[in-house]
Amino acid sequence: MDIVSPNKTKTDKIFEKVPPMITWLVIIFPIAGSLFIPEVVAIFILVFNVFFFYRSMAFSAQFLLGLIKIRSAKQVNWQAKVEGLDDIKGEISKLEGSREQIKSLVFKDEFFKQVKSNNGFGKALLKLPKVFQKIIFFWSKFKTKNYINGEIENLKEIRKMDLFSYKEINHVIIIPHYKEPVEVLDDTLERLSVSSFPKKQIHVVLGAEARDSEGLSKSEKLRKKYGEIFCNIWVSNHVLTEHEIVGKSSNMAACGRVVYEEIKKLGWDLKRTTVTSCDADSQLPQEYFSYLTYKFITTADRHFKFYTGAVLLYANIWRLDFLARVRNSLSTMYNVGKLVRPDKFIPFSTYSTSFWLVKQVGFWTPWITPEDFHIFFKTSFYFPKKVSTIPLFCKIMVDAAEGVNTIDTFKNNYYQSRRWQWGVSDDGWVLKNLVKRIGKLPFIVYYRGLHVMLDHILAPTSSFLIMLGANLPPIINPRFASTVFGARLPGISSTIVQLTLAAFMVAIIADIFLKPKRDGVSLFKKLTTPLEWFLNPIVGFLLTSIPGLEAHTRLLFGKYLEYYATKKRA
Repeated sequence: MDIVSPNKTKTDKIFEKVPPMITWLVIIFPIAGSLFIPEVVAIFILVFNVFFFYRSMAFSAQFLLGLIKIRSAKQVNWQAKVEGLDDIKGEISKLEGSREQIKSLVFKDEFFKQVKSNNGFGKALLKLPKVFQKIIFFWSKFKTKNYINGEIENLKEIRKMDLFSYKEINHVIIIPHYKEPVEVLDDTLERLSVSSFPKKQIHVVLGAEARDSEGLSKSEKLRKKYGEIFCNIWVSNHVLTEHEIVGKSSNMAACGRVVYEEIKKLGWDLKRTTVTSCDADSQLPQEYFSYLTYKFITTADRHFKFYTGAVLLYANIWRLDFLARVRNSLSTMYNVGKLVRPDKFIPFSTYSTSFWLVKQVGFWTPWITPEDFHIFFKTSFYFPKKVSTIPLFCKIMVDAAEGVNTIDTFKNNYYQSRRWQWGVSDDGWVLKNLVKRIGKLPFIVYYRGLHVMLDHILAPTSSFLIMLGANLPPIINPRFASTVFGARLPGISSTIVQLTLAAFMVAIIADIFLKPKRDGVSLFKKLTTPLEWFLNPIVGFLLTSIPGLEAHTRLLFGKYLEYYATKKRA
């Protein structure tokens, strides 16, 4: 099945121009339309404002739910749960014993005295009136019993599945790198070295680029340092070949083939081998591979699924200037919110899947830029009824784009935003495959594909429509400005935008608890930092709309972008 080809036909080029043409139509319509049909433009702007208000409400709700689920999952000992799968009957028995112990608990003054000895929260509880202490005690007892009951029922359902031991699984982690400081790569491997999952089932691939004169030596240095910790550390030195383009996808494809040859020698079962695409600066949490293993073993059609957590651009957030901080905070909140919508969840940046799946589709495609959602849709077109993304409610910390000074940081964030929005270059390929397979694909594949296109169109147009849209008809058309509708349009639009900001404030407050602690600054600065969000419309215009329009315009006129590797600081 010819799903991808390095040689673009005329049809391919027509399809790839559809999304940027729509983007420019959305930009031009309020301007040109205000001259001839200002009433229609005004209605269009108000409908968009209401739509954006709905999106903001959904954004805030999904972010809050995602944050709650991340905090909840953090309390779970995932490695213990994985090991419990080897003896489900015994695990159920243990849980039933724990449930009986919980049921037998009665409220006593000594209870909170024990809590006091364990954490500072207990001190506050002891100061409460006894009636409130009792309420907290019985509520905690009720929640714990419910949790245990849920775990028992879950294990009873899991027992019916085709399970295998966690000892049979192998995790391969591919880390492509190009000119990243060796300290950044070292930090990534250091985080992997403290994984709660057995390290002898973890295998690392360091994918250097031959264009980087120091890349191979960095890989070899790290292999020497960590060689005794992981079962295998394989090194690849990717040389660009015909039909390949510079970027992560071509490197991943080369690494995938290197690993496949090693796997054949070792005789592994590809369906019990996962592969993780890990950016050079991605700090996978300690429990990531235990969590992944549990979900992989207990998921139906496990080898057709992608698995990923929330990518948080917060590893260096307090080193950034306020413009970059707002932009990366918004991207992070979006990533967290996506976890609670598996129906349209597309893996981003750092993700895992079965090695069998990527082998079935010929590995990553070496002549495209957006490797993450391309591999997702590539597999979706091969196995349309099977492929989806399983959320892992954990935090994957990465560095935001940063420079040596304010201007350099702004430039790097602009270039990174432009690269992300260059994902529109793949929309035409997705659209073509959707059209070619009308009636042959399930609805969910169309939904995901068209939703990605919608996001790519909204990114460069939303700020323009919100900041300028309602003012254009009365400014451009004096006749319309003299009507009641024309006079009231800016005010109505402004009210809806203010409601949108109010809805968004809930997410901004919750984000305070997601960011790392900020030390070394005054209380006043900590309290006033959220005020940066009032600049969000400007930030969106400068670091989302403009780079997005540049990417779309380049695609429209065939001026293709090369992959831009985000600069990292050690």
